Order: sequence, then C-alpha cells, then structure tokens
Amino acid sequence: METSIIEWKTIHKHGDLWWQHLTLRKNLFVDKQNWSIPHNGQAEWDQYDTANTVYVITHENNQAIAASRLNPCNFECGGWSYMIRDACEGKLEGIPPEISQEPPTASNIWEATRFTVDPSLDDKHRNDALIRNAIDLVDAAKGKGASQLIALMPPAFIRWLSSAGLPTKRAGPTCLDGQGNRICVMAMHL
Repeated sequence: METSIIEWKTIHKHGDLWWQHLTLRKNLFVDKQNWSIPHNGQAEWDQYDTANTVYVITHENNQAIAASRLNPCNFECGGWSYMIRDACEGKLEGIPPEISQEPPTASNIWEATRFTVDPSLDDKHRNDALIRNAIDLVDAAKGKGASQLIALMPPAFIRWLSSAGLPTKRAGPTCLDGQGNRICVMAMHL
C-alpha cells in the first residue's frame, strides 16, 4: 500500500489514480449515500476541486483504494471558499450554518474533505487504507505549511482518528445534516 500526493500541476503524472479517486467518490457519495452533488455516470466532483486542491490517494497495484483532499482556508474564488465556511454562510444545502461560529481564514489552516474508501474492501483492509490515507494527509498538509486541519465529519471520527495516533478534538457543535446524520467540525493540531 502506498500513497500519492497529487496536485493540479502533477495530475498528468498520476492521471489514472486521480480519475479512479473521482470514481470512488461517485460510488460512495452519490451511489451509496445518495448525496445530491455534481457527477456524471462515472465520477463526482464539486466546486472545491480547484487548482489549490491537494489530493491524497492511497493505492495498491495501481488501484485507488482510499482518498481525501486538502484545501487552504484562506482561498476564495467565484463566491466559494471552503466547505465549512461556505456552510456557515448558508451556501450549502443540507449542512446547517451553525456548525461553526467562526470559520478560520488563516493560511496555516487547511480543510480536509472527501474521505473515501473502496467499499469492496473487507473491514480490516478498509480501516488500514483509511488510516494510511489519514496519516499521509497530515504529512501532506504539514508539507504545505499547515499547522492545523479542520474537517466536517461524523463525531465518531474524533475517537477513530485519535486512536490512529492523530489527536483530534471537536471544534463546534454536533448538528444534523440534511439526511439526518450527526456531523461536527473537528480540528487537529499538527
């Protein structure tokens, strides 16, 4: 199992893995979880896939098995910034604006999103792939100058990440998303 860090300037070196991760995202978020987000018959993408995005793709035998992405919290373009901030500004249907009182805009804080894993993996392999991806995501964020990561996830991930050696804390209230799932903003100091 290895991980590739892919940026827009290096997609041409990893194009197939990048494409595979977009198809994994569609499989998980659109097909399995029924999210109403941009997609076609093969892949999912959204307004946060920008030239600033860093993709962390864990793979085996040239097959993407887990992925996540990073975006800086100090970027804004075309009326969009990053997921948590945009949700707080009421721009994202299904994510309550009260998830965070003061979404950060500092250059040393990055948001982690779109944690994805191949649903065909057995439980242990899936867990191992997600842990590897999370650890490599932290390293990639540090390499970009981040001293803190934030994410919007189910509260259970706080304990899971902490048990994987990545101490994480709640950074906002627990709310229900548009599908009735519990979510909260969490923060990890690097």
